[in-house]
Amino acid sequence: MIRHATYARLRSWLAPRTAHYQQVIVALALNVPFIVATLSRYPQDLKWASVSGAYALLVFIGYYVLGLFLLLTSAFLLTGAWRRVFVGVSTGILTFSLFYFAVDGVVYRVAKMHVDAFWLSYLVTTFDGLGIGFGQIASAIFLLTLIVLLELFLLRRARVIAHRVRWSAGLVAVSIVCCAITQVIHAAAFEVNDTRFTSITPRLPFYFPLTSHSNALKYGSHLSMIKELEADGPENAGESLRYPLNDVGCAPRADRTRKNVLVLLLESWRADAMDSVVAPQMYAFAREASYFRQHFSSGNSTRAGVFPLFYGIHSTYWRAVQANNARIHNPVLIDALQDNGYALGIFAKSNFKTHKIKDAVFRDIDVEESFAGKTADANDRDMTTRMFAFMAAQQAADTPFFSFAFYKSTHYPYEYPADSAPFQPTAELSVLGATARDDPRPVLNDYRNAVHYTDGLIGDLLRRMRAAGMLENTMVIITGDHGEQFNDTGDNSWLHGGNFTRYLTSVPLIVYAPGRAGRRVSTVTSEVDIAPTILQEGLECGWNNRDYSNGFNLFGALPERRPIVVASYVNHALIVDRNVFVTAPMYVQRYDLDGAKVSAEWPDAKMMQWALDDMTRFYGATRPSLTASRSPQP
Repeated sequence: MIRHATYARLRSWLAPRTAHYQQVIVALALNVPFIVATLSRYPQDLKWASVSGAYALLVFIGYYVLGLFLLLTSAFLLTGAWRRVFVGVSTGILTFSLFYFAVDGVVYRVAKMHVDAFWLSYLVTTFDGLGIGFGQIASAIFLLTLIVLLELFLLRRARVIAHRVRWSAGLVAVSIVCCAITQVIHAAAFEVNDTRFTSITPRLPFYFPLTSHSNALKYGSHLSMIKELEADGPENAGESLRYPLNDVGCAPRADRTRKNVLVLLLESWRADAMDSVVAPQMYAFAREASYFRQHFSSGNSTRAGVFPLFYGIHSTYWRAVQANNARIHNPVLIDALQDNGYALGIFAKSNFKTHKIKDAVFRDIDVEESFAGKTADANDRDMTTRMFAFMAAQQAADTPFFSFAFYKSTHYPYEYPADSAPFQPTAELSVLGATARDDPRPVLNDYRNAVHYTDGLIGDLLRRMRAAGMLENTMVIITGDHGEQFNDTGDNSWLHGGNFTRYLTSVPLIVYAPGRAGRRVSTVTSEVDIAPTILQEGLECGWNNRDYSNGFNLFGALPERRPIVVASYVNHALIVDRNVFVTAPMYVQRYDLDGAKVSAEWPDAKMMQWALDDMTRFYGATRPSLTASRSPQP
């Protein structure tokens, strides 16, 4: 009897709250046409009657509507005991979501960028920086008012709809089915570079679909709609990236000088590991080259540190390049080298195919990735030998060459021969067991030994090239893809991929150009400067940087100040002077290059407009408030 009474009271307590939950979910169902209408503004050139259009509509329901359902359900679990609070929170969620889609859709159509926490914070504090005036603010307030009234109306309408349980169950079932279908399609399309589907991804806000799966090819084989497209096929007309903006002028000419180019990339090579003790061979070579003392990588991870080196554009474009790589085919630099008869020798054991670097940078180009030996140091030694043989063969055939080598000994766990360990003591770092109190010196010495060993390989390579007369006509570029951390900030941060301090973003850069005197450069430079430098100094073409790059020729006039754009796998940051502004969809961080928390003022309008222009230029946007603004030329 007591149990029955308790159960009855529980049902009596739950009934009105469950009714409110069902009302909110029905209101979400009534919102679907408005959500779809606002989201449809993002892929504005999409043919809705095509398979791409059908896929986009399924994404709107299976990703965004399902996401809102989960958000509203979470709100119910947290606040459902207080009916009015839950309804108020739910109204706020629905209102803000629709308002965001509407406003961000307008911003994206104009500027080809999404409003995230960074730009929202900047917007509400510094209107002038983006050219926003009273008219735009008043329009936004008016739109917000209309959406609030709409949501109140839909909530009231949902209250009187019968069979709310069926409505709710139907919405959830349809959303889950749409989500499953679109994720399978995207995984398969991503695997074979079907840009009809993948090109939609970077256009949508907060859209992070499945990009890999062990059964992706199997899924794709059962989906007749999935196929790899021709680079210039009609299906690629709806690209989400315009790169390059114009012909860069690198067509082959008989009177063009063609220097050989050698690019050596060291995994995890931080700036302070370039000195006469750790890297004596490269340090000595830098005396006869240009050594850039304030050089920044484009990211804190390999993908973000490799892609911009070849494309010359910021790592924030990576998703768009992935989506359009079948149309782009390869970066301007690689295309220009091939058009001018260069032999390409690419040596890298770094899973470029898995990371999509192979498709985006070296499409239809062989990448040597199988080297003798079972350890990274043995692989690197064999790679160096084979690379020199490749260059010698091209020299004998009087063929210009471009050679790229990615040294991996300096990647954790830092491998080197036992008899090549000048820095002691050494010890392996247990990443999972490390604490902020651990002494970093042993593992740091492990790292230094790996750099010292790699330095010896490169020093020997340079001596052999000099003896063979190669250096007389070969540009040599030596740099790192990103840095490495050894609890430098005292917060238990190790290895790479975490923050954007100087330990991860500041890397050495040595550029040797025949006929150029050695020098030390203290001006801030970026990885995106390397591609235009190779084109202009090595091939004597590509003189208009802005058509294909965010960078500058390292031997030309360099700006005294500039915003540096860096990225990780999940977020990105602006580095202006010594301040780092990290942005992710839902938060903003500020600290200095040493990792100390700071309350720095926002960068001035000139730097912000420059950064905005750089990060959106290759989407072909027309921004009325910024039409006169260009990346300042020095």
